Amino acid sequence: MRRPTALVLDGNSLAHRAFHAYSTGPDALATSEGRPIGAVYGFLALLAGICDRVAPDSVIVGFDCRSAVSVRRARFPDYKAQRPDKDPALTQQLEDLVCLLDRLGMAVVCPDGWEADDVLGSGAAAGEAAGWDVVVATSDRDAYALVSPRTTVLRLGSGLDHAAEVTPSTLARSLGIRPEQYTDYAALRGDSSDNLPGIPGIGAKRAALLLREYPTVDDAVADPIGCRSVLGRAQGQALLDDVADPATSVFRRNVELMTIRRDLPVDLEAGRPSLTPDQIERHLLAWELPTLVRRVQIALAVRPDLPPPPGDDDVPPGGW
Repeated sequence: MRRPTALVLDGNSLAHRAFHAYSTGPDALATSEGRPIGAVYGFLALLAGICDRVAPDSVIVGFDCRSAVSVRRARFPDYKAQRPDKDPALTQQLEDLVCLLDRLGMAVVCPDGWEADDVLGSGAAAGEAAGWDVVVATSDRDAYALVSPRTTVLRLGSGLDHAAEVTPSTLARSLGIRPEQYTDYAALRGDSSDNLPGIPGIGAKRAALLLREYPTVDDAVADPIGCRSVLGRAQGQALLDDVADPATSVFRRNVELMTIRRDLPVDLEAGRPSLTPDQIERHLLAWELPTLVRRVQIALAVRPDLPPPPGDDDVPPGGW
């Protein structure tokens, strides 16, 4: 019997891609009253395509907290500080998108103080705990830390046809590390997109080399001679000096900021389809999105022709 599948979407990632594809330039999409809807249109079109590929039983969409409060920025004020302010048109469409997704019966999670990544991690943890398979859809590499035998990351590129499925084996082939090592790897390397420098002289190649020799960075620094041997004398000593003082350690700070939460409340059942095709059609026509009706109906509507989802009584002996 097929295990249920949860699709957990990075709402901010998908909305940004949709905005730049459909809300900029002379062909930007708008309603008859001039309200921009390109990001909304592109998001729903991409969502429908992902659902067609994944065939999920539940869809959860995570968005960054929309308030000024950020737990990570409180810890490190320069976190993502280099990013320009959002285009006001994108900000408005993010608000519109959350509203429309809610009306379409989707489970939308915007956790106070946290980010979409934390919804992805918590959704994956909830799915695995329930015995489900999980697909995490995002363009953010940070989600690689969530990969497991039950959780696949669908890394979105330029179009869904170019999206890559990241599994433990593909991650090992591409980066030479295991998923549970990814946060250490990223903390050593740093992440310019989040304005987080790494350890001087240790880039992606050296970080992967160290983690092929040691399970964790803590194991490596517990062996100073071996650490310097693998990384090179100067780079190894730079790492050893950095972790010597936890209060000022760049590596420790990066690990703290890059670690994705996996304990936020995420209700898989709330992501089950709940609207009829007619209800979905009414909402989309109200938003002047007639060309998406059929695709979104197939992706999100209750399907009376399908058997009901498996419940507790359907679980085979020993679990899924």
